[in-house]
Order: sequence, then structure tokens, then C-alpha cells
Amino acid sequence: MELSPLLRFDGSSSETPAVDKHGQKPAIKIGIVGCGSRGLTVLERLCALAGEAESRIEINVFEPRRPGPGLHSMDQPSYLMLNTVASQISMFPDHSALGGLAGRQGPNFYEWCLRFKSAERAVKPNEFLPRAWLGEYLAWTYDEVIRTLPQQVQVIHHARTVDNIEHTDLGRFELSTGMEIHTVDWLLITIGHAEHPTISSSANRRTRRLDVYPQPYSLQAISPYDTVGVEGLGLSAMDAVAGLTVGRGGRFVDGPEGLRYQPSGQEPQVFMYARSGLPYCTRPDITPHRANAPALIFTLSAVADLRARHPGGLDFETHVLPLIKAEMLTQYFATVAMLRGDSALRIQSEVVSAFLRGEIETKHRDLAERFRVPLLDERAYKPCSLKPSVDNYELWVKAFIQEDLRESALGLDNSPIKAAFEVWRSCREQLRRVVDNGGLTPSSHSVFFDHYAPLVNRLVAGPQKERHYELLALAEAGIVRWLNGANVIHDVRTGAVSVNLPEGERLTFGIWVRAYGSNSRSTTPPVIIRQLRDSGIIHSLDKFGGGVQVDSQGKAQPNLWITGPIVEGATYYNHYVPSSGSYSRAFVDADRIAREMIGLSVTA
Repeated sequence: MELSPLLRFDGSSSETPAVDKHGQKPAIKIGIVGCGSRGLTVLERLCALAGEAESRIEINVFEPRRPGPGLHSMDQPSYLMLNTVASQISMFPDHSALGGLAGRQGPNFYEWCLRFKSAERAVKPNEFLPRAWLGEYLAWTYDEVIRTLPQQVQVIHHARTVDNIEHTDLGRFELSTGMEIHTVDWLLITIGHAEHPTISSSANRRTRRLDVYPQPYSLQAISPYDTVGVEGLGLSAMDAVAGLTVGRGGRFVDGPEGLRYQPSGQEPQVFMYARSGLPYCTRPDITPHRANAPALIFTLSAVADLRARHPGGLDFETHVLPLIKAEMLTQYFATVAMLRGDSALRIQSEVVSAFLRGEIETKHRDLAERFRVPLLDERAYKPCSLKPSVDNYELWVKAFIQEDLRESALGLDNSPIKAAFEVWRSCREQLRRVVDNGGLTPSSHSVFFDHYAPLVNRLVAGPQKERHYELLALAEAGIVRWLNGANVIHDVRTGAVSVNLPEGERLTFGIWVRAYGSNSRSTTPPVIIRQLRDSGIIHSLDKFGGGVQVDSQGKAQPNLWITGPIVEGATYYNHYVPSSGSYSRAFVDADRIAREMIGLSVTA
């Protein structure tokens, strides 16, 4: 791949010239509303497959900013890091990613960094790199797709926001961008996350409220003399802490006693807490080129069999969780066996046989006694098994983080408990097949998204281990303290956010930072999604307005697709950037959408 001459790394937007290569109106008009990583996957597939179609194609991309980066802004600070390693990100789908179909050749994120970023710093395949670099990679990918367009394809970038969508009597869609109306035959909406409820900045509030993003601007109003409450213990909270420490000139230094923090003097006092009180587990070290072993019990065929036997919907805890726990036992004891010099494959075979005979719990106890190890910790699969300490909460959090870091440093190949946790990640496609398209009963659907989805996030979607080493150093330096969320009080009348400290003092925060993700029940859908709901084109998944169903009473809109985080709930786990090298739902969905739009055959 050659670097496109259109590419600019200054963060500005450049529009694709609306040049019709045939001098006549294209036969197929497609609209893509939003062009972050998800919109880009569909655009790439449309352009890659267009050569197989007989018609000319016009693709209208509606994206007010530069197409490609989406939330991964190219001008965000370098201290904001990805929590996926470089080699696991790719915008070029290969044969494996597309489930056996032909893809496009191109560099993954790591290969792109080797080419364009090696002069700035050394890069490694299993390293967590700056998010701004990913933004540049996505912008570069967009320009490469445009540079290599087939002759019959025209791409027009409209650097405007779509403010209204109408469904015409002829079944087409009319998109308004304020001054102009654009009519398309096929429409994809992929506009990212729903909107948080607006935070009031009224001066009458005793506690000023801020969002963690966009950095660095969101936190500039915080002074070194403020007391700051950060609600959240996950990725967004780590970003908030980074912005208030290294983002203000502080430095982490390795010394004889370990990592230490050197303050700049511009840091405020930070108090961190979560409503659940539970910290996140960190990402473990991964051996380069490590591939997850195929599932043995919680398989795609097992999920298909469950759904066939329960057409009215699955109960997650009754029908699905036993398979997940058994799959975890295969990984847990296989890792134990390998570390003891025993045969991992033989132990896995024993676990599978015991599961098929209905004797899995007996085998669980037998293997624990045989290897003289604890039973698999229930916190691997039970959301309520871990309870935060009421007394000495700060010491409990510190001990939790230290123990988790020890396991993460061992890596997936040497930590039995991390190997068990990893089942939630390696079997995400199975989880999607369980949840998607009404796979769970309504009550079980709520249980899954309220309890199990947060559990998965805490276990396998947490921060890099380096962030928690830094957090311990910040606590040692007195910059950060952990609070039990049960002791935090929001006063609706005055707007004050206060906490009862362990020392007996009641502290009112000067600043409160919202640093957590929200589900679809607690966020406001974007305007165009609300318009489509009001017109009956799409429907809410539940009575709370969560999720999006593009069908009504089983009758789908044949020329409308909505993808990405906005449909979380109707489908599961839409918050990710795609990868190659193995099956990728993002690429497979994009390929199917593109094929339907341009009239090619679609595989099931």
C-alpha cells in the first residue's frame, strides 16, 4: 500500500471530490451516516466488492469530521492509550476474518506503525499504543480505499451532520443536512455511542460536574486546589487520572523500590470510586502470535442447539452459564496441568467427558484435589460473588490490584485464573449468538445486560496493567485515594457531591467527573434515531428505550441497517475496532451489508 497524497496528519478534514467517472448518474445510491471504524468497514467492503456488481454505485458518506477516525481523534493527547495490542487491530479483512471469503490486502495497525511511526518510538506487536495513532491509521485506511476505487464507484464525502431522515412512499430515504436534501436507495447508520444526559454547569451547584471527554479540554477548568471526585474505576477513569497527572507534567520514574510518581505541583487531589465498589482486572501479558484454542464445550454448535431447543428464548443462567463455567474449567485445569508438566489435552478431555456425563462438579473437585489447587474462583462466572470490603476499603482495593497485577504479569499461558477469565473474551461470538435477535427471554435479557455484561467488562475489558502500576504509585504519592461508592452522596437540591471519609470527615467535592460508560437505558439516543422511532421505521428493544430493532413485528426494513454501539442490547458487544487473523463479526456484518446493497449473493 502506498501513502495516499490526499492524507493529511494535521487533523483537518478533506472532502473526496464528487467526480462521476462515467459522466452519468449511478444506478445505485447508498448513504453511510457516520464514518468511524464501523462505517469505514462497510465502505471498504462496498468498494472491494463493487467489481463483482454490474451497476454503477454512488456512495454518500455523511461525516462532519474527517472520515475514518470517529472517536479516535488524531489530536488527542499521547497519554491516552489503546487497551488492545497493536497486532490485534486491522481495517483490512483477510480470509479468516471474513469466515472464508476473499478479503483485501493491507497492513494491520502494528504493520502500519512500523512503517510510519518507527521514527518516533520503537513499536512492538503486543504493545498498547496511543489512540491518536489509531486515528491516523483509520484516516489512512479511508484514503487508501478512495485511492483504489473501482471505475464504476463514486464516493462523495458530505462534511455535514444529518439532522433529519424521511422514509419516502417509494421506499427510499431522504437525508437532510440543513441546506441540502440527499435521496438514497440504501442507508447505513453507524453514529457511534448514544448521548449522555446533559451535565448541568450551573454556577449555583456546590459541585461542578464535568465529562472526562474530550481530553485535554474537558479537564482544563480543574485547578490544583480542587478536590476531584472521579466516578468510575475502568478505562475512562484511567483516562481521567492520566489527564490530571501526566497530562499536567507529572512523571513516572522506575527506581530501586519500583515505580514512583514525581508530581509537577499542578495535580489536584483525586478521589476515585465506583457505584459497585469493584475494581477492574487488568489485561494480562500475551505471548506474541498467541492464538486462542477453539472452544470445547461452549461452542457455536452448542449455542445453535440450545436456541433450536428453546425457540421462545434462553434463560442465560439456566441454559448458558453451565456451558461457560465448564469451558472455563477446561482452560483453568489445562493451564494448571501444563505448569505441573502434565498433559493439558488429557485434562481437557477429562473435563469434557465429565460435562457430557453430567458429572462436571465432581470432576471439578477431583481435579482440584489431584493438583492441590483451589476450586475455580466463583468471581470468574458469578457477578455477585465478589463483595467490596466495608471496612478498610482503600487497603482492600490496593490488595486486589496488587494480586491482580501478579496474575497479569504471569500472562495467559501461566495464570490459570486469567486463562479462565479469557473464556469471556475468546467466546464472544458464542455470547453474541446467545443474545442477538431476541435469543434470551425478556427477563433473562435484563439479567444478562445488568449483571453479566458488566462482569465481562470488569474481568477482560479492563485497563492495561501498566495503568494499575501507575495507580498504585499515585496512591503512594498521595495524589489518588479510593472511596467506597456506598459512602458517596448526591444532593439533588444543592447539586453537591460529598463523601463520608474513613477519618470521620465529610468532604464535598469541588469537581465531579463522570468517567464511566452508560448503557442504552441511561443515555439519550441521537436525534435521527429518535426521529426514526417516532415515525415507526425502527423500534425500541424494551420499555426503557434501550437498544434498536430495525424490524416491526418480524418485518424488516429491507434497505436500512444500523450498526455499532447504538444497537447494544439488540445485539451484544458492539464497542470494538475490528481485527484480522480470525473470524471478525464486524467484518462479516460489513460484508453482508455491502453484498445486499449492491445485489450480490449473501452467505448465511
